[in-house]
Amino acid sequence: MPTTISVLENSLIGSSEHWSQPPANGVVVPDAIFQALRRFVFDDDQAEGLLAFSIQKGRELIQVRNYVGLLPLPNHTQFEILPKVGQVDKSRSLLLTMLRHLRHSPFRTLPAAHTHAIQLPLWDVFIAAFLDTVEPLVQQGIQHAYVSVDSNERFWKGKLQAARQQRENAWHAERLAVTYDRLTADVAANRILKTALIYLNGETANQAILRRIRQVIWALDEVPETESLTDDLRLIRRSSRLFLRYESALRWAEALLQGRGFGIKTGQMPSLSLLFPMERIFEDYVAYGIRSYWPDTDDVRVQESSAHLVDEHIGAPKFKLRPDILIRHNNQTMVFDTKWKQIKGQESGMNAGTGNYGIEQADMYQLYAYGKKYAADDLFLVYPANETFCQPLPVFGYDATTRLHVVPFDLTNSLANEVEKLANYALSFK
Repeated sequence: MPTTISVLENSLIGSSEHWSQPPANGVVVPDAIFQALRRFVFDDDQAEGLLAFSIQKGRELIQVRNYVGLLPLPNHTQFEILPKVGQVDKSRSLLLTMLRHLRHSPFRTLPAAHTHAIQLPLWDVFIAAFLDTVEPLVQQGIQHAYVSVDSNERFWKGKLQAARQQRENAWHAERLAVTYDRLTADVAANRILKTALIYLNGETANQAILRRIRQVIWALDEVPETESLTDDLRLIRRSSRLFLRYESALRWAEALLQGRGFGIKTGQMPSLSLLFPMERIFEDYVAYGIRSYWPDTDDVRVQESSAHLVDEHIGAPKFKLRPDILIRHNNQTMVFDTKWKQIKGQESGMNAGTGNYGIEQADMYQLYAYGKKYAADDLFLVYPANETFCQPLPVFGYDATTRLHVVPFDLTNSLANEVEKLANYALSFK
């Protein structure tokens, strides 16, 4: 069973060989685990951007970056990396809530934040969510399909194959070379689910989850495991209409199985298919909230890309612009862009307005370009709220007509309420 270690994003990880006490903003792990993580940092190209190596007072440290989810290691250990918004349980609950709105992912089936499952480690929550999609398929009846079978039978069945009969049964008059259609559950989608279930049966110690897994494996008794996940996924995509009701379950199975030796990936390191940039999770979460709860959702456009930074270069526009959210209302335009960064609402040791609040200059340039190219007077940079940043900053005036509003988004508040608060603020300038 995998050992799970929970850390918050940007945490420091040290070896117990060199750190008797955890470093500030960090944890200490057994040396064998630290060395496995160290090898990943130096030997695997996937580690770039995920982890950073440093030395502090002559002792090695590894820092996790702004990625959250599950980072598995070859020695049956996995790091559960959570957003830095509070204690572990609170951070896990928030992450699972936000993942439910991550585009192009299976996470919409994750449990709601008020359920008991939210207290489980991420890995077990993911397995339970996968089972939630598989069990209804079994209850409804798993998919069967007709497959063509060529065989030699002692009775007439289907169609006689004259050429095969002459070639194979010339000296066996008691046999008939026939071809017929057989109804079977041995189809690609079922093979993938069976393979995922058998794999997960050895990857959790949670007894309630194990009972559920074994019940479904029993129901799929006639189905073999897949010989190639890649090939079976390709078969499903060719006949996607036949497996529409399997879509969520197959998304989960693919995510949980990737890199486990079933034809997707080879090498020492497992897949990083359950690790995601927090920037993208925050962006999709806020976008979902505005798309769902803005006072007039018909005005909302997400990831619109109708403008370019350069209108003409050798007869064509260049450098497409793609703001996170565009809202057009009464012939006016507002642009919203989300950033998963911690900024300071109050500059310590400085007079009000003399600092930059931790805002990156590149973000200011980006919003200015959006404003000019989309003819938007009001621009909004949305950052996660923190202890010092609970209220919008004083307005930044680019020029006489273009204003930038830097606003907090409180992830501990309900999504509907937070969008309502944002809308009331934004629309007050119209």
